[in-house]
Amino acid sequence: MIFYLVTPLILIFASSLGLIINPSWSISPFIWVFILVPIIDLVLPYLSKDDVELNESVFHNFSILIVLPCILFLIIFGLIVVSDSSITLLTAAALGAAVGMSGGSIGITTAHELIHRKNKFMRGIGVFLLVLCCYGHFRIEHIYGHHLNVATKEDPATARRGENFYFYFIRCVINSVISSWKIEKNILDKKNLNKFSFQNRMIHYFVLEFLFLVFAYLIAGMNGLIFVIFHSFVSIILLELVNYIQHYGLERKKENGRYERFTDLHSWNSRHISANWSTFNLGLHAEHHQSASKPYPLLSQEEKAIEMPANYSIMLIMALIPPLWFFVMDRKIDNLEII
Repeated sequence: MIFYLVTPLILIFASSLGLIINPSWSISPFIWVFILVPIIDLVLPYLSKDDVELNESVFHNFSILIVLPCILFLIIFGLIVVSDSSITLLTAAALGAAVGMSGGSIGITTAHELIHRKNKFMRGIGVFLLVLCCYGHFRIEHIYGHHLNVATKEDPATARRGENFYFYFIRCVINSVISSWKIEKNILDKKNLNKFSFQNRMIHYFVLEFLFLVFAYLIAGMNGLIFVIFHSFVSIILLELVNYIQHYGLERKKENGRYERFTDLHSWNSRHISANWSTFNLGLHAEHHQSASKPYPLLSQEEKAIEMPANYSIMLIMALIPPLWFFVMDRKIDNLEII
């Protein structure tokens, strides 16, 4: 249980080293995520508790709630550091990218957990974490769009077979904004409210994100803007990389005009222990889509129908190298179709 607190904090600490010691230490979070975590996962066993052994405690909630002050510290302290006139734009970008490794790996994964909670306060924290990454609309698209349309062509966040990550990223980011606006408009229409009314959450998110950028500029000028932009860019890339690997090439069949129910065959599951500790069981994704509001410590650790061939870190690296990705994953999909 303690590892759901300690492991995310290690990455947050690694992201802070460039701010605390020297900008050259900005490489630290990348080393942790892409080198050390895969090594740890090679040594440690998979998550494998029986469902009856799973439990949720106050400590589990504390582990996710502490993420917000930690991310706020990284951003505010980062803006103070880059406000120094001796800091170049390139250095501000490097520091922002280092903080973005925590924003994407920890901040957005925490937000993902919280926006599914029934508690309004918890959901609010989740939305705030998304706004800090300039990706607030994800809350609408993910809840009302992705979970309904996952593993179909209607879902911006489901990667088609043969689609490389770079094309997917552009398509997904653009279409997710369009989709979330349409979803919110439809919700307002049902309430007989104008799409430009104050109750439009898309407007809330855009205004808050704009104010965040203004705040960054007032604190540290162009350095502050570059810092926040790179923090957000890296965070968003990590989020969409995860979306890419979770559903790549999987598709629900359409029968009599309706898509089949979501099953374990429509999500790549991962039980690698260190990566799940770091992301609050994000890898246990198959059951998440079947029980979206179930808290992360209660997600089933049993082996699912399809499992990722490597842990999240390795899968992300593979996704950035399309020929390697297609070579490995298309073969696995072919094997699934034969079975």
